[in-house]
Amino acid sequence: MNTPSCLKLYNLGEKLSMLSGMAKKRLTDDKFSAVSVLHATEGAKFHIVSELDCRRLYITSDELAAKSALRQFKSWGLNAKLLPPRDDVLLARKGFSGINMRERMDALSSVVRGDVDLIVTSADALLQYFPSRRLVERFSVLIKKEDVLSPQALADKLAEMGYARQSMIADVGDFALRGDVLDVYSLDGNAYRINFFDELIEDVKIIDVETMTSKEEVESVLLFATSDILLDEKGYDQAREGLKKHLANKNAQAIFDNLSVGACDPSFVWALPFMRGCNEPLLEFFKDGEPTIVVFDEPKIIFDKLNILRKEFAGRIDTLLQGGEITAEHKDECISAFELKRELLTMRKLSFASLTMTNNLFEPKLVIEPKTRAVTKYYLDFSSLVQDVKTFILNDTKVIFACADTERARLLEHNLRDNDVYAEFSRDGEGDGKVLVTPLKIETGVNYSAAKVVLVGTSECIGKQRTQESGFKKQSFSVPKPGDYVVHRIHGIGLCEGTRIMKMGEFEKEYIVLKYRDGDILYVATDQMDNLQKFVGEENPRLSKMGGKEFAKEKEKVKKSVRQLAVNLVELYAKREKLKGFKYSEDTVWQKEFEDNFEYEETPDQLKAISEIKRDMEDGKVMDRLLVGDVGFGKTEVAFRAMFKTALDGKQAVLLAPTTILARQHYENLAERLKPFDMKCGLLTRLQSAAENKQLLEDVKNGKIFLLIATHKVLAKSVEFADLGLLVLDEEQRFGVEHKEKLKEKYPNVNVLTLSATPIPRTLNMSLTGVRDISMLETAPIGRLPVQTYVVEYSDATCVDAVMRETARGGQTLILLNDIDALDSFAQKLAELTQGKVRIVTAHGQMNPSELEKRIGDFYDKKYDVLVATTIIENGIDLPDANTLIVINSGRFGLAQLYQLRGRVGRRGVLAHAYFTVPANDSLTVNAEKRLDTLLENTDIGSGFKVALADLSIRGAGTLLGAEQSGHIERVGYEMYLEILDETIREIRTGEKAHEIRDCEMRVDIAAFISDDFVSGRDKLKIYKQIAGVSSITSRDKLIQELEQVYGKVDLPLENLINVALLKNLASRQDACKVMINKNGAGVYFYDASVFKNEA
Repeated sequence: MNTPSCLKLYNLGEKLSMLSGMAKKRLTDDKFSAVSVLHATEGAKFHIVSELDCRRLYITSDELAAKSALRQFKSWGLNAKLLPPRDDVLLARKGFSGINMRERMDALSSVVRGDVDLIVTSADALLQYFPSRRLVERFSVLIKKEDVLSPQALADKLAEMGYARQSMIADVGDFALRGDVLDVYSLDGNAYRINFFDELIEDVKIIDVETMTSKEEVESVLLFATSDILLDEKGYDQAREGLKKHLANKNAQAIFDNLSVGACDPSFVWALPFMRGCNEPLLEFFKDGEPTIVVFDEPKIIFDKLNILRKEFAGRIDTLLQGGEITAEHKDECISAFELKRELLTMRKLSFASLTMTNNLFEPKLVIEPKTRAVTKYYLDFSSLVQDVKTFILNDTKVIFACADTERARLLEHNLRDNDVYAEFSRDGEGDGKVLVTPLKIETGVNYSAAKVVLVGTSECIGKQRTQESGFKKQSFSVPKPGDYVVHRIHGIGLCEGTRIMKMGEFEKEYIVLKYRDGDILYVATDQMDNLQKFVGEENPRLSKMGGKEFAKEKEKVKKSVRQLAVNLVELYAKREKLKGFKYSEDTVWQKEFEDNFEYEETPDQLKAISEIKRDMEDGKVMDRLLVGDVGFGKTEVAFRAMFKTALDGKQAVLLAPTTILARQHYENLAERLKPFDMKCGLLTRLQSAAENKQLLEDVKNGKIFLLIATHKVLAKSVEFADLGLLVLDEEQRFGVEHKEKLKEKYPNVNVLTLSATPIPRTLNMSLTGVRDISMLETAPIGRLPVQTYVVEYSDATCVDAVMRETARGGQTLILLNDIDALDSFAQKLAELTQGKVRIVTAHGQMNPSELEKRIGDFYDKKYDVLVATTIIENGIDLPDANTLIVINSGRFGLAQLYQLRGRVGRRGVLAHAYFTVPANDSLTVNAEKRLDTLLENTDIGSGFKVALADLSIRGAGTLLGAEQSGHIERVGYEMYLEILDETIREIRTGEKAHEIRDCEMRVDIAAFISDDFVSGRDKLKIYKQIAGVSSITSRDKLIQELEQVYGKVDLPLENLINVALLKNLASRQDACKVMINKNGAGVYFYDASVFKNEA
């Protein structure tokens, strides 16, 4: 039992047994048990399941409900894991996103290990076949301290299990073997280092992937396959035999040629019908080992969902068979209702039904109805909480508060005592008081009226928890690898061709080989690595002429332009700091209520941005802040809160939207949020009648309307505000700077908040600290499902399948075809292929603006099911019901475009699909293939920051600094541009010219390099970059220690190299131009030796 301690201490488990003791006994003792619980509240449901003593498989109607249930069970202290359904067996892929597959294998392997309390999955999984438990067990390996196993044998086993060998581990599923050290990144999220002594395992340690240093030692680790396509020898033969009959099908041929025993390529999911002996229904997987209770959350809804899924599958089979995309064997890949009932017969079953007693999944042998009630949401009404607690005490009812952490628990304890309620704080659940406040994290509470116990969950007493479970932040990355363009400080842009060891005198040294224009080659000594930067800019920049003269002129141009920009920025900031704006009040109860009514959980970045904006407003400064956030990161919510705060102090706020349709969307959302308050907002676009707009403008002028959503019509001279306090401007709109300045001239003390969907590189943001106010939303929001991403060959059958699938579930499809001339014919063909069952509309940027807006508006109003359009859908449009995207000829688009296009679907918590199609039988360019692979591996919302897209970074810099500066970045590379900008701003602000550390040439006659036995490839260049940064004895010793932890003993040539780098950096600080050390002695030469003359 894994119930939190305080509930055990107050015998809640025992009291609960009065309600469900018979059910628990039946479920435990009878392996064919079938229990139905009626009308249990949400909190009671999760508590009852948490109280059960054996493993549980919890099934919900869809993936969003599954993720929500997972969070609830974790709040009850259970070790729970999510099992995502298997990927689409009817879709042949050219590429594959492994995120769901790895999560799936982690869940299945935890069942085999026996270390999981509960698995949560959705109804889809009940209709699918999963790898058999027998094969999951077979393709695993136990690594135990003092076992005998050779490093190579373990490496071979890991390769068979689907792990990818790398020079250094970075992602789940990687392993690296270096001599007697093997690192592996496991499915459980931990990375392990196995140290060998010959063929004896000396120790097993968990390591930190970021630093590659050891965290703690463990006795053993059990690793499982990283792919869920598992084949033993018999299964391999059966699969080949089955595929051989269909070699005329291009999908079958490709898989047939690449099958192997072990963990296969996850994209082979299309071949599952030919691997039946290696797969089994999900419920079969749970029949071995510890008894499992299958729990159905709302069986009627699940049963109906299963029927819909089977019907959809049958319809897709017909479409795809006719198109030649699948085989007849695929018909049997959906488990029938009869098969499912047969599987359930021999399992323990429990269901929770709140709407109806109907249960078509199984016949209950016992029906119970616990006397529970939902708990009131108190977080907006503390007085009601106090009153109810006093009533509970009078009725001899114990009240337990789950407050999420100690700070909130202490605060609630203090507030209750201030209101004459004696509350007792309990860190571990002990205490005899009637009212207990605890730091437990239980999310949803329950009122056990019969047991006289009320548990108030975090969602009831503190509202939404301000925590962030996951989300990526972008990582900086500047180490070049062979094939990358690099920038040398003197010679400029070259192409890195790798490294080469050459003999210089008596000793060998390693050099980085750079290719320049006209075929010139530059050999850069590894101790000069700090002179190199990875080029971030356009895809194929023009190589510089070696020698440095040409590049020096480019740098000089950039410095001149940057200096003027920096002067303008610093002056503008100083001028703005002197302006006195309106000093807004601190947050009121109304502000808190408005914010608490937000339906999603804020990310830490959102909360920080809101805090920064409020600080600007409350300090009375004239705000001019840029809010930067990726697609779907919640910029609009931040803006709404600033607008509401403005209105509460009697001033007006206006949000300028780029399009009429987006203005309407913002208006509808804000109007909905304002319903509990006595406040109205207005909408000003050309779609309102003249009379409506006239009345609206009159109300704005007279101060009757405090909040306004508008398009460019608000820029007209006739528009007057009674007291404008805040202007929210969307960067994506086509309003120029002059429009913003017009409004600022008219209302000089107005606060301005500009929204940008183009990520600004963090390094640039840091450079501009103090000269530009920027708030960054870099963290992915919780609860939004990643878009399922597929790279597939285009076929009419696949396109029709995707469209019909989306239409059947009531959603809409976006099709991107960037060819205006082909739009209408494509739409007509699609209408014919779908037999007129879907409504299709086209749109492109060359249309009459009124017609374009009408079509987009009609699509938004769901008058159409499919929008076939050009890249106009990339920006300035929010389509909440569009959950499928099909990009035709995706190889022709840039990574940034593809990434932002994908962000247009799945924005309302619905599982979305993005199909990036490539022409059949047409090979992709290397760069196009890389772009699509990157998209597949980064499907999480917000992963645009993780990907660190070069073109997004450049666009972000351009947004902030202007087009001219973007051009300069292309000439010298992003990193060097940043150095120049950073240095220039510091000079202007301090009045002191930055001391230039000039390069120091090292001529040291010793062997100094990294041997290939120690490390090779990209990691070697990374280490050279680290070595180049050694500037003190402490940093040298720390680097040697880290290298030895990761790679093994540092040999003499490498130690020499580190010492040479240290000597070079120390000499550079003293303005030395050259250091020479040989068998005859040593010498240090300076750029200006006069500074060392004795002036006495």
